[in-house]
Amino acid sequence: MNETRVIPTSDGPMGVVVDHPDGDGPYPVVLFFHHGPGLDDGSKAAIRRIAETGYYVIAPDRYHRFGEFLVIDMRAAMAPGADPSERDRVMGIFNGTTDEHVERDVQALLDYVKTDSAAGKGPMGCIGYCIGARSVLRTIGAHPDQFGVGVLLHPSYCVTDDAESPHHVVEHYDGLLYVGIGAEDRMQSAEMNQPLIDAVRALGDRGRAEVHEGANHGFAVPGPAYHDHAASRSYEQALEMFAAGLTG
Repeated sequence: MNETRVIPTSDGPMGVVVDHPDGDGPYPVVLFFHHGPGLDDGSKAAIRRIAETGYYVIAPDRYHRFGEFLVIDMRAAMAPGADPSERDRVMGIFNGTTDEHVERDVQALLDYVKTDSAAGKGPMGCIGYCIGARSVLRTIGAHPDQFGVGVLLHPSYCVTDDAESPHHVVEHYDGLLYVGIGAEDRMQSAEMNQPLIDAVRALGDRGRAEVHEGANHGFAVPGPAYHDHAASRSYEQALEMFAAGLTG
């Protein structure tokens, strides 16, 4: 069952959602980076889906610097005719958490899981949705020896024109990596993510990149864009990689 906790960070208290099977563990740790709307009900359902298969899942509240467990309606804010002030507010929250902020939060999480006896001490995995996929790439780049598996679902802002584009970390990563993208993604298309797809496939047996027919952005989170076939396939692949890479 999802449990809400508060942990200290260098930027103040941060809420987290923790879930793992019943029992004392320890269970392999999976760091969960939520999608743009926040730690909403769909994200919590996805956390439960992973945890019940045998993992200690911990999800930080990305937007904790702006409020406690904020949930934002990004579709409404970006829709034609939306209130410009609301759009500015939402995008300010969405863009206001930088890669540097995420890294500080990850450091706090790594410190915290050391204190929880239910959290295993072996290699960790991380999974990210939308903007959370970018956080996965930044995290495995900063902590390659601690994270043995990365999973990116309907990734956003993972390929940029910048020399430090997150996708460049892939070629240097020694772990397992999966990326799942919807063929009908109208926010961050497969075409936009092609350099990421190519980099993951270049890993050979360690990397898998799939484009799911009929799936839109957000297909892996229960909610309006959920696509059962694409989600089931992606979780199947993710769990297979977690089983292979999160031992020792």
